Amino acid sequence: MRASRSRGISRFDMLSTKIVAMVASVASLAAFAGVGTYTATSANAASTVTSTASTTSSGTRDSYADTVGNATFEAARQKYGLAKDMKDGATLHAFEWSFKTIEENIPDIAKAGYTSIQTEPIVKIKDNRKLGTGNWYLNWYYVYQPTDMAIGNYVVGSEAEFKSMCKKAHEYGLRVIVDSVSNHFTSDFDVIADKWRNKNYFHEDKQISDYNNREDCTQHKLSGLWDLNTQDDTVTQGMADLLKQTVADGADGFRYDAAKHIELPDEVFGKQSNYWNTILKNGAQYQYGEVLEDANVREADYANLFWNSSVAGGGITDSSYGHEVRNGVQHGNLSASHFTQHNKVSEDKTVNWVESHDNFANGEANIPQELSDEWIKYGWAGVTAQKNGMSLFFDRPYKDGGTYGTGGKGTYGNGSGPFTENSKLGDAGSDLWKDPEVVAVNHFRNSMIGENSNVSNCGDDLCLMVERYAGSSAQDGVVVANANGSVKNLAGTSTKLANGTYTDEVTGSTITVSGGTITSGSVNAKAIAAFSNKTRSEKISTAEAYPNKGTIPGTSKKITLRAYQATNTTYTTSDGQSGSYSDGDVIKIGANAKKGDVLTVTVKGTGADGQAITHTYSYTKQGDPTYDPSDGTQSPCDKYCVAYMQKNGYNPDTYIDSEETDYEGGSGVDATGVSISGDGVSNGKVSRDISSGDTSLMLKATVTPSDASQRVTWSSSDDSVAAVSSEGKVSLKKAGTATITATTSNGKTATVTITVTGEAPKATNVVYAAKPSNWSKIYAYVYVDGSTNNAKWPGVEMTAISGTDTCGQSGYYYDVPDNLASNAKVIFNDGGSQQVPGANQAGISYNGGTVRWSGSGTTLDAVTCQSVDVPVSSVAISGSGVSNGALSLVKGKSAQLSATVSPSNATSRTVTWSSSDASVASVTGTGNVTAVKAGMATVTATAGGKSASITVTVTDSQTTVPVTSVAISGSGVSGGKLSLEKGKSVQLSASVSPSDATNKTVTWSSSDASVAAVTGTGYVVAVKAGTATVTASAGGKSSSVKVAVTDQQTDVAVSSVVVSGSGVSGGALSLVKGKSVQLSAAVNPSNATSRTVTWSSSDASVASVTGTG
Repeated sequence: MRASRSRGISRFDMLSTKIVAMVASVASLAAFAGVGTYTATSANAASTVTSTASTTSSGTRDSYADTVGNATFEAARQKYGLAKDMKDGATLHAFEWSFKTIEENIPDIAKAGYTSIQTEPIVKIKDNRKLGTGNWYLNWYYVYQPTDMAIGNYVVGSEAEFKSMCKKAHEYGLRVIVDSVSNHFTSDFDVIADKWRNKNYFHEDKQISDYNNREDCTQHKLSGLWDLNTQDDTVTQGMADLLKQTVADGADGFRYDAAKHIELPDEVFGKQSNYWNTILKNGAQYQYGEVLEDANVREADYANLFWNSSVAGGGITDSSYGHEVRNGVQHGNLSASHFTQHNKVSEDKTVNWVESHDNFANGEANIPQELSDEWIKYGWAGVTAQKNGMSLFFDRPYKDGGTYGTGGKGTYGNGSGPFTENSKLGDAGSDLWKDPEVVAVNHFRNSMIGENSNVSNCGDDLCLMVERYAGSSAQDGVVVANANGSVKNLAGTSTKLANGTYTDEVTGSTITVSGGTITSGSVNAKAIAAFSNKTRSEKISTAEAYPNKGTIPGTSKKITLRAYQATNTTYTTSDGQSGSYSDGDVIKIGANAKKGDVLTVTVKGTGADGQAITHTYSYTKQGDPTYDPSDGTQSPCDKYCVAYMQKNGYNPDTYIDSEETDYEGGSGVDATGVSISGDGVSNGKVSRDISSGDTSLMLKATVTPSDASQRVTWSSSDDSVAAVSSEGKVSLKKAGTATITATTSNGKTATVTITVTGEAPKATNVVYAAKPSNWSKIYAYVYVDGSTNNAKWPGVEMTAISGTDTCGQSGYYYDVPDNLASNAKVIFNDGGSQQVPGANQAGISYNGGTVRWSGSGTTLDAVTCQSVDVPVSSVAISGSGVSNGALSLVKGKSAQLSATVSPSNATSRTVTWSSSDASVASVTGTGNVTAVKAGMATVTATAGGKSASITVTVTDSQTTVPVTSVAISGSGVSGGKLSLEKGKSVQLSASVSPSDATNKTVTWSSSDASVAAVTGTGYVVAVKAGTATVTASAGGKSSSVKVAVTDQQTDVAVSSVVVSGSGVSGGALSLVKGKSVQLSAAVNPSNATSRTVTWSSSDASVASVTGTG
């Protein structure tokens, strides 16, 4: 059934029950899915674009020459039988996969017969990762909200990871398509990069009201997103540079998101646009646009535009074709008419799918709930086996939609869209992309390029047949999708295949053809067969863990263990866990780790072909899931998510993954204390001579107990001496003493006293300024581009000068970092609404050196400083433990020394450190002394021809602390005994006393491993009935547990099975043709051993039943 214009509904409207700003983040939300009739009137519009892929501008990578024209690439491509031209192959849409995830799966993607991989948008985006700690809901669409034209974001990874992924893809004969958001930026203007935060770079702030008005559709904002001014030369060149850089990094093609919202070259709305003609000349070999059909879209012109832009073709998304395919498979119908309707453009210029990410993520017509894996495969067979444009396989998130359920049939999700949150952003999705039947269809397509195509039904609308033929059995083949609940006998079916026998890649069964008829052969019930004489034998097996990298933000982290067509799957963790696992099992790691610890998870298995599989993944313990130590912020939920959460009764400040701890980073435990450690801290004190230019140190706060929040706030008693940032970085400014305080969320405090000596060397790049009289404060915002600046807006507050400094200047100053001292710009502001230059104007040019701003105007005047040489009169050494020129240290310990150079304004204040015997006591260039071996050495500090020395005495290490006892604990352990059923297991742990014992290494042993075996980490497995003693030993002490193993309980037989469901009465059910009902089965007794229910129908042609009833 076709969707009429009256049934067309925008994806924005479908989500109207959610807050507007939240749904406004998806680029293509507002394009109508409805299909209307239209005849192209400007087919020559694309003629203004010159095909440039084979002759690129100087310095631009030619993707086609670099891949198909490269012998090494071609050898790999041919090894896996992949299509030469991307338009002829199948593409895997790795929806929200990270670059690392894609790279890890590349060998299997090649085996599976995908010619290309399509990534998500790869540019800088609005960062909302803490909202749900990587969950899909409220997060997935931020990849479609760019903030800059630079590569890398927190979902997919860095530019370096992108390059690595592309390199690996090319090694396997694969090519990479990047989703390019070239129409718009984010809806939040404030987070756009400085370089682009200029309203001249965007169309007017007006929403689209009429999607069939080309000017309105292309010149105004889509769902609140800032629409790029595609007539502006700076915007055009910026996007062209980005795309060329993406190709240079390894991309081979592009998908252009919301392409119909960018005017065609012949459409002039106020000013001529040269956008498409410029940005498409980027070196890619294949490019296509997301052009969702409607009443006035000019689909054929867009298709020609992309086709002519690339040496290996291109086109547009054939959304009406996809809609018709879904109209069939969603309602259980494989009529050939659902798979042959390309209405707006020729089939070779189309990109075709069963479903797209928008169909799924925005819940189109309950697609996520009602479209199962089985029917997606049938649709894929019908779309991909025939001769048409590129096929795109959308990989759903892991265990989302279909039989996994997201709110029930006929509903839109469970309040979180179609997402069940069984995985995180960046993880690999559903395993359906590597299903043997899907893979066989991919291989079939690759082997049939250029051959004729015929789509028909084999007896009924539940059997679809796609034939490819060229006149010989060596070349011909057929894919059959049989959705019937019984075996489909193909004998007597008419065919265009040449006489001969053809083999199914999936099962190895055969069909025989003679005289235009299949004379023998069949297809299994609910199965897909790919018959040809060009079958491949690759079997794909995987063992993985997801997330596959990152931090442990709270007390612990959930890791999902994945397995596909693999046996003997096991896992081990660096924190002592191990065992066998099945696909989807979840473990937790990091519960006992400390902040900064790196934990590993290793998974192993045996592949279908007998090959060994092993992968190791690493994770770093961070501590507090919503507190970010990089910027000191907590749960930065933006104004849109705040509005949504408050409306729905959530507290935005505590909204994180409930399975990974509460927002305080533990289980609600209050802090009982806090301590401070860090560079040179000893006994709550630290001294630092800044004359050498060492003007900063890093402090770390540790909160007890470990399961309390590690979040603290930092403060200084005197910012003019030592200022501290929100993450504990201390900036040392002048001689004096300051107290740094760390305060926990419930008021516990710790302090460090910092003594600063000497004077920091004069900065070579300094900006002086006179503060305007009506400003209360003055800030300097210094930047080179959107990502390189001295701080987030408004910049850094300038420091007031008391009187006149040594350069003869008064007012305020700011020492400019070296990386901002060339080709930079400066904006002076009061931290509020006043700034010079004004809003939306570039800053004042700055190229290093000492300059001054007068307090008005837009120029910086050069300043010449003259100084007088002041000799050093004396040097003095101080530090923790230093007394009367002597210091005692135990072997292996260290101490931080500092040197005070007098007078404070001496010219040569750089201090050098030396030791008379580095084999006894070594010293670094910053005065850190390390005791190496017993003996005496003299440590000297020298500056400006003067020096001071101390005598360091090193003694041997303290004596060994013996172990006094070992205690065993674990689930089920009581009174030194443990009972287990045969086949069960338990994790034991051993506590060694005292806590400072020298040798705390524990070894485990069993008196009879044939009864109860134990691993080196205390993991006990019950092997057979009997008793055994498990012992933990450390430092000469031990403790034991007596393990009693009993046989497993006997099976409990099923006594009865009762079927129930809506309309079931007296063992009968009445249904109207085409309707369906969900049945359930109750197995008695409730403790029966075999409770798995199988369903069957005596006549599936009358009433079919799924495996779930």
